[in-house]
Amino acid sequence: MRALAAAVPLAAALLAASVQSAPVRDFEYVRALPSQAGGALAIVDARPLEQCRARTLAGARCLPADELLGPQRRLPSARDLLWLLGTAGLAGHETVIVAGQDPVARDFVAGLLHVAGQRRVQILVEPVARLLAAGAAVGAGRQRGFVRETVFEAPMRDRLLVLRDELRGELRSAPALLDGRSDAEYWGERARAARTGHLPGAASLPAPQLRAALDGAAPRPVLPGAPAIAYAHDAYEGFAYLSLLVAGHQVAARLYAEGWAEWAADGALPADAVGYPERGAR
Repeated sequence: MRALAAAVPLAAALLAASVQSAPVRDFEYVRALPSQAGGALAIVDARPLEQCRARTLAGARCLPADELLGPQRRLPSARDLLWLLGTAGLAGHETVIVAGQDPVARDFVAGLLHVAGQRRVQILVEPVARLLAAGAAVGAGRQRGFVRETVFEAPMRDRLLVLRDELRGELRSAPALLDGRSDAEYWGERARAARTGHLPGAASLPAPQLRAALDGAAPRPVLPGAPAIAYAHDAYEGFAYLSLLVAGHQVAARLYAEGWAEWAADGALPADAVGYPERGAR
């Protein structure tokens, strides 16, 4: 992910600063497919490839979450990511509707598109299977090509990303640090990394709680009024968490994408509620 942030030109950073201060209208959740939209519109299906290719929303492109990740759920470099989006036929100027079945996979794809610079990203709340059962137009999904169809030209919103060394220097001054993992992971009762615990000063705000509030199944949680830095277990869960915060709850959040998994792997980095799970217990 370090390469993803470092490869972006200064112009993108300046643009991102203005985007961050504006009302969030380029990234949001929607409950229905638009009847019409100005400019180019693309539907992206984030479900597994075989499901998308067999039956999806008419005109949808298949962009499964696992095709945007490498081994150990690592992110590609900025260059590889933009090339990959070009193989899906995206140039960055379209309004993209991201649909899916698993909300975490769907929100991961949406969050990554937003940070990559996609002009407008809308996250379709209704699962694809429910939309198809309700009579939405059906078609076979369009698989991305092996060569680039178009050049993805949108400037990346790289200021939404925080690198590990930058975060380490901001731990004392960060106005709000949000941990999107479960309470059990936050307090060290469950381990998926080399150490248990959480970043110093972080507040627990689990992603499932935010999702339940978004669906109306739980009260709206207390959210920070100032800009926040967010993280989850890894990049996959982190970008999904960013979608919930920014698109769902209008929190001005930046993301430490590699999350607790990377932080915990370096024993020299500070942490609270630290524990060391027995080997094989993760």
